Amino acid sequence: MVKKMNTINYISAVSFFLSSASLLFIPMLNLDSGLPASAYIVAAVFWIGLLNGACLQIYLSAACKKLKLTSKSKIQRVPLALFILSFVVLLILIISSTKSKAALSVCLFCTLISLQATAIVKRKGFLK
Repeated sequence: MVKKMNTINYISAVSFFLSSASLLFIPMLNLDSGLPASAYIVAAVFWIGLLNGACLQIYLSAACKKLKLTSKSKIQRVPLALFILSFVVLLILIISSTKSKAALSVCLFCTLISLQATAIVKRKGFLK
């Protein structure tokens, strides 16, 4: 059962990564003449990956509670600290009204991937 749950956790990690990586393509989109088809593809990859990863993490959370698994790992604090740092940088970029779409995209990517990594690492601590 734990091996199956580990596999689900890895699938969740891939879903979260695809969701976050789709944000990196936003600066490459030409949005001057309306929304191209590629914008819809980027949005679909983002939302499908995010929803799939979140649903899998909710399932794993319930399964860990059902099996009464506990986490003894403190390593989950590292991605959480990275999330706080990247979130602060993102806020600074937004407040300073930066015109760089690439900087905002990369910072948003780092913020989301670190938040999602927190959930994955936390679940991994339960499944050891």
